[in-house]
Amino acid sequence: MQEDDSHGGATGGGPQGGREPADVLDTAQLRRITSLHRGFAYQHLYAVGCLLRLQEAGARLLRVERDEDVEVLLTDRRLYLQVKTRQESLTWGDVQGSVAQFAKIRDEHTAGRRAGVPWLIVVTNTDPGPELLARTQRASWPPDVTVVGPGRPHPTETWLPPPGRELVDMLKTCTRQAQRIPFGSLNAPTLVWKLAARVQYACTCAHDHEFSAAELPQLYEQFVEDLQAFPQLPGDYRLHDGEPPLAGAERVRLVVGFSGAGKTTWAAHAAVHCPQQVTYFDVAGMLAASVPGALARELAARHFSGPAARPLPVADGIDILRAVHARLAQTGTTVAVVVDNVHELPADDVRVLAEALPTARLILLGHPRPEQIPLAAHLGITAEALPGWSGDTIAAVFDAEGCTLDYATAQRVHALTAGLPLYVLNSAQLTRAAYAADGAAFCDDLQDQTHTTATAQELILAKAFGLLPQRARTVAALLAIAEVPLTRAELQQLAEVAGQQGPAHTARTVRDMAAHGLTRTFADGRITLHDAVRAVVTGASEELPDHFAHQVREVLLQMLEGRRGFPQVGRWMRLLADTGRIETLLHLASAENFYEAGYPREIRAAVAYAAEDQSRDIPSRFEAHNAMAIWAYFDGDWQGCARHVHAMERLAETSDSGIGSWERTALAMRQLIVYGHSKDVRRLTDAFTGGLTQVNAGTPEERALRASFAEGLYHAEEFSRADAVATKLAAAFCDHLGLGFDDLNGPAAELQTRLRASDTPEDYKRLADCFSLSVRARRKQGIASGSMTIAAIPAWKLYLITGTWRQAVDSGQEVVDILLNTGDIQNRQKALDILERQLLPVAQQYNLPEMMVGLRSQRAVILAYTGDIAAARAEIDGLSGYESTPDQADDIRRQKAIIEALAEQQPPTR
Repeated sequence: MQEDDSHGGATGGGPQGGREPADVLDTAQLRRITSLHRGFAYQHLYAVGCLLRLQEAGARLLRVERDEDVEVLLTDRRLYLQVKTRQESLTWGDVQGSVAQFAKIRDEHTAGRRAGVPWLIVVTNTDPGPELLARTQRASWPPDVTVVGPGRPHPTETWLPPPGRELVDMLKTCTRQAQRIPFGSLNAPTLVWKLAARVQYACTCAHDHEFSAAELPQLYEQFVEDLQAFPQLPGDYRLHDGEPPLAGAERVRLVVGFSGAGKTTWAAHAAVHCPQQVTYFDVAGMLAASVPGALARELAARHFSGPAARPLPVADGIDILRAVHARLAQTGTTVAVVVDNVHELPADDVRVLAEALPTARLILLGHPRPEQIPLAAHLGITAEALPGWSGDTIAAVFDAEGCTLDYATAQRVHALTAGLPLYVLNSAQLTRAAYAADGAAFCDDLQDQTHTTATAQELILAKAFGLLPQRARTVAALLAIAEVPLTRAELQQLAEVAGQQGPAHTARTVRDMAAHGLTRTFADGRITLHDAVRAVVTGASEELPDHFAHQVREVLLQMLEGRRGFPQVGRWMRLLADTGRIETLLHLASAENFYEAGYPREIRAAVAYAAEDQSRDIPSRFEAHNAMAIWAYFDGDWQGCARHVHAMERLAETSDSGIGSWERTALAMRQLIVYGHSKDVRRLTDAFTGGLTQVNAGTPEERALRASFAEGLYHAEEFSRADAVATKLAAAFCDHLGLGFDDLNGPAAELQTRLRASDTPEDYKRLADCFSLSVRARRKQGIASGSMTIAAIPAWKLYLITGTWRQAVDSGQEVVDILLNTGDIQNRQKALDILERQLLPVAQQYNLPEMMVGLRSQRAVILAYTGDIAAARAEIDGLSGYESTPDQADDIRRQKAIIEALAEQQPPTR
């Protein structure tokens, strides 16, 4: 009696660990699908509850997904259970079809075509509505139809599990019942989930949809054997980022990773949710010739034991394994076999194992080794690696050790450990024990190779690195110095500088390293070190003679100059600092857009040193202080900003300073910001007036000064004046650039073409500043959406085409808020698309971790507004492990309150 809506609108309370993928096109469809699967999960758990009480009821058989969701056959009666999950009260319309269908089933029993007395039992997680309740109390209501729900047990079938209101309640009921099963080595949640997977499998027509009561003890014992051999799971297992299931689409999987990558623990956890019966088999320390026979005995003991089992033929090795497989195939038993430490077996022996079990799911776990390349090719598969832990999980691990990380430091830990579980855990423990819980200090020492306590990561990977010949160690050192992916030609160029041989030699060396899992190769052929080994190899790079290392850095500097990729530019800048080219750094820092991406903080030390270096000329020191002032401004360090501005003032007052009109304009612009933040409107106005005397009317310098004046007024909380100045200046910029309304709201590509052809491209960025400032000032005055905030869209567009990444993200968040404030559901979806498809990727690509917390908390609220409370909570909870600034903490608290308020407005979850 399957109805299209029998599982719809299912209860909540299920696992909420994952969040909605960023590329989902139809969130409404995703919610419908999620609701559907939660309904099926509730039905499967209720069937598990019945299975666990089947012997108590004296029943002989349970069927799923036949004429009804669940059928129970007893000696004198047959129960037909229809499971209905709803968000609101159960109505007559919800059960009318079931009652009508049951009349046909009743006729089958009356005619003698089916044995036993039939009963229809409607199982629901909610309460009957008034109309349905009244109907059930009438004399005309069929006496063999009963509605049971929370607090409403069946009057005679008291063995039936009580329905829970939430999915989690149903899980708890099943778990309590499972605790009574007399197999203490199997914990109750494991048994429940294994049974749920088997119920789901039976619903697909497996085993004729049936479970026999006589077979239940063997079924329970089967599960005990499945998991007894797995290593004990940690009490708080943490999922990999995008953790895969145990059995994938391929019949054979080869999962490789360094020791500490969490392969065995993953398999043990994933086995709990695998629908097939899982056998774990560790070949560590075994002779290769004994493996097939040992695996055959393991499978036979688990699947063919008992007095009724037929003996297997007398055979040895691979022949007995083939015989076991044939018996499994005859009985229709599908198994999954996890073979651990497969790197200790010759590749040919692994291939023979796979061929002897042609219908089994094989999951091969091992360390990366060269011989696995032909093995994977022969099996027609590609070796896989587990993803490792995400930044959120890393933050949670450190938090559990009392070592909170901010968002940027968590990303550093991820980069240093590749997110591999053992390495992260060990890093957290070392941070607590040796670094007073200071995660940034630990990262600094590990990155600089100045730590005094060896990490588990080093001890493990040093062995893998030690397997390489000297020529490979040299090439690894070159990749460590480069840090960024290199083409084969670029790597060869560095190899020749370091005294290595020709291209064939370098290519062979790279192949050797890749076979040991030490490198990564991108689709375009570029090569880089595996993140996990970088710290180990960086120390080994010191083995290069000093003159070779110096020449390699010089060539790399030339190689990266002019590159546009963010990692390449960042590495180039650090090489500038390392090689003493401070003048080039100062020239770069004079460009305002320089601060719009999260370039390496290490270069700040070089610029700060130049600012205080008395041996440098005054214009250079002035330029360095200017750079430090802007950095402090973007960091929100107002005291630091003011300190550097005051230093600029003192340098400008020095006789024969060499300070020109540009420098004085820059000083006036910085003064306007400082005076604005201190709310000193008089000095702000005087500085602006004085600055105007230093520039010519109609020049870029004058427009830049006026834009800084508007920004100063905003910081001084003179929002109306700031808006007026910004709006007037925006009109002047548009006249100067020849931009009209259609240009600003047309395709971004056309705007970018005009930008490239402009003599004053910086004015496009300052026009964006004016638009953005006007919107922000109006929002401060309570104008949250509508025509007076429409300038946020061209501001955001202009920031994107000018590469003003930090402000592009900030202005994009304004656009998102404005769309959200309209209250229109389509605008809410647009807001989510902008945030997920553009703002988050820009922040990630241009290393702006300080903006990620705000972006993700904003995403959480948008998800809540679109109705996905579970995903909203998961997203906001993912931020709980991070160390937050006071502003970030306030933002998270505010967004949580909004999410919970929206949750209360929704109908009760089911």
